[in-house]
Amino acid sequence: MRPNWCPAVLAFLTFTVSVVPGFAADGAADKETSSAEPKPIRKHEAEFPNAATVRLSKEQQKIGGLSIEVLAASTFQPEIAAYGKVVDIQPLLALHVRYRAAGTEVEIAIAAVELAQKNRDRLATLHREGIVASRDLAQAEAQYQADRARLEAARRQMGEIRHEARQAWGGALTGIAFDGASHLFQDFLSRNRVLVLIALPSGLSLPPDVHSLFVARENDRSSARRAELISPAPGTDDLVQGETYFFHAPSVRLRAGMRVNAWLPASEEPIRGVAIPPSAIVWHTGKPWVYRQSDERTFIRTEIAAYREQSDLWFVDRGFAAGDRIVVTGGQLLLSEEFRGDIPSEDEGEDDD
Repeated sequence: MRPNWCPAVLAFLTFTVSVVPGFAADGAADKETSSAEPKPIRKHEAEFPNAATVRLSKEQQKIGGLSIEVLAASTFQPEIAAYGKVVDIQPLLALHVRYRAAGTEVEIAIAAVELAQKNRDRLATLHREGIVASRDLAQAEAQYQADRARLEAARRQMGEIRHEARQAWGGALTGIAFDGASHLFQDFLSRNRVLVLIALPSGLSLPPDVHSLFVARENDRSSARRAELISPAPGTDDLVQGETYFFHAPSVRLRAGMRVNAWLPASEEPIRGVAIPPSAIVWHTGKPWVYRQSDERTFIRTEIAAYREQSDLWFVDRGFAAGDRIVVTGGQLLLSEEFRGDIPSEDEGEDDD
């Protein structure tokens, strides 16, 4: 549908179409026509394969409300989208409690063994001097061996709990939970940070130089927060059967069990280009275009062959460069007027009848 421009604007923006050199009409006829008609807005195919040109005077630009913006250099970091979930650490905490309890049993057993050994050694000395009976020494030896067995059992229990944790959570996270006073584990307990399981798309692995990524709820990239790598995860995600990794992230707006989106760098070096505001985009034949100003009066409609969304902008690395002047307001008017001469008027339709 053609925009309903006011008569005054359309009067200024009336134009005729001229074809590129090599297809022009007879020159004499052009001279006769130009003397009888007002000076038109010129439109022709540009030197670019997917571009067309419109010429407007400064006064026509002012009436049309055209606004120009100079493109600045920008960079874009290509990213891979992944999925994940916030992990409930309650099972890990339960293993941590069991491990500490087993550690306490080991300490008690060590003390009992030390006491039993001293008692056995004392009775052995007395037995050699004939002061105590052999039965008393045998009982002391039995107590010592029993306490040693309990110590070995407690140590095995600690090892089994650790093996269980490693199978479920991996070695790095097990060490964080079991070995000493880990600041990260304390952050988990105090809910300052959360544990996140990230599943990459099938066939992809985390690059060796990537140690962080960004996570957010509801695919909200603008509010994503940095998550730091802990280690590969031993299990898979229920929904995505790709490689999995444990990360820790700030707990802001994240709760156990939540599904999250993740973004990780797809390459080491960012891509250089320009960022185009969406207001500059006009759509024609299902493709996005931008009018670029080549001089004070000339505007070239240039196709955006490929783009990437970057926050509220379109990042483009081909066809445009820093310093280009583009129309950010009024592009639709230029497009409408560019093809206005190609649409027969109602009077022409009546004449054909």
